[in-house]
Amino acid sequence: MKRLHAFLALGVLLVAGCDSDDPTGPGDPGGNPTDLSQPWATSTPVEEGIDPTGLMAAVDSAESLGYVRSLLVLRNGRLVQEEYFGTASRSTVFDLHSVTKTVTALVVGMAVDDGALDVDDLMVDWLPPDDVRPDHAGITVDHLLTMTSGIEWSDEVNFRPWLESGRPVGYVLDQPVVATPGEEFIYATGGSHLLSAIVGEAIGGSTLAFAEERLLDPLGITEGYWIFIGGQPLGGAGLAMQARDMARLGQLVLQGGRSGDRQLVSQRWIDEAFVERVDLPVSEGFGAGQGYGYQVWTEAGNPRSVVMIGFGGQFVWMVPEFDLVVVATSQWSTSGFENSADQTNAVSRIIRDLIIPAVGDA
Repeated sequence: MKRLHAFLALGVLLVAGCDSDDPTGPGDPGGNPTDLSQPWATSTPVEEGIDPTGLMAAVDSAESLGYVRSLLVLRNGRLVQEEYFGTASRSTVFDLHSVTKTVTALVVGMAVDDGALDVDDLMVDWLPPDDVRPDHAGITVDHLLTMTSGIEWSDEVNFRPWLESGRPVGYVLDQPVVATPGEEFIYATGGSHLLSAIVGEAIGGSTLAFAEERLLDPLGITEGYWIFIGGQPLGGAGLAMQARDMARLGQLVLQGGRSGDRQLVSQRWIDEAFVERVDLPVSEGFGAGQGYGYQVWTEAGNPRSVVMIGFGGQFVWMVPEFDLVVVATSQWSTSGFENSADQTNAVSRIIRDLIIPAVGDA
C-alpha cells in the first residue's frame, strides 16, 4: 500500500484510502464471515430486523445534542444507518481517544498469538531496567490489560505532564504503586502505553508497523493516523480513523477475530479479552456498565454488550447476541473532564435506551 507520512508535534503517521458503497461487499450470505477489507454492504433497518421508528428517534436525539458528529448502525455485517452531523462527513477522520486502548489490546493479542508475549509475563522483563523498581516486581501484562497494576494514575492530573515529560515509559513507572497488583482498578492511560512499549520489545520492532501489517491493513483501514511517542504509538489514545473503519473493529470482534477467510486475531484471544475480568460499580463505567475486560468495558445485561469508549463520547458498541455494532463519535475538543463524562453518558443512553431496544422490538 502506498502511504503518506507526516510528522506533527508528537509524531503522526498518516495513510490514505477510500471506501464506497458496494452491495456485493461484506455482509453477503455465504460460508465465511464478512470480509472486512471490502467496502460495506448496505441494507435497511427493516431487512435486518430493526424498528426504523426507534432508530430515527436515536438519530434525532443524537442530532439534538449538538456535539455528536457521526452515528452508524450495523447489523449482520451490513450498514443500515449512517448519519453525520455538523461539518462531519463520511471522509472525516475522528480522534478515537481511549477507543485506542482496545485496539492496543488487539495488538497485544496478536503478539500473544505469535508466542512473542504472554499475559503472565512480568512487566519488568520487558521494560528498561533503569526505570523499574522493586515494587514493580509483581505487575504482569495481564494487570496492565485489566487496569489493575496498582500504579497510581489520574488522566486529569497526569496526562499532559506525561506527554510533555519526554519519558513516555519512565514517567509512568515513576508513579507510586498504591495497591497490590490485581486488587484495585485504576484507570490509567499511561499503563496502556506500557502495553504498546512491551509489544515493541516483544516483537523486536515497531508496534505501529506490526499493527498496520497484521490488523489495520488487512481490515482495509487505510485512512487515519496514530500519534506516537518515544518511538511507539501512544497505547492509550491518539488513534484516528473514519467512522466506517471504527465499525470494522467492532465487527471483527463479533466475528471472533476473523475477516472473510483470514483469522487476524485468534478466537481464543477474543474470548479472553472481551469478557468481564474486573467487576466494577456502575459509576466506574462512564455510563457503559459494570465490568472491564482487556482494555474494554463490558455491560452485563440482557443483551450483554462490550464497549470501546473514548473521551467525550466516542463509541464502538457491540452486542454479540444481536450481531449489532453501533459507532458514535462526538466533538470533544472544548470539553473539560466533567463535561466529557456528561457527553459520554448522554451518547451512551441513546445507544442503550433507543438503538438496542429497536433491535429487540423489531
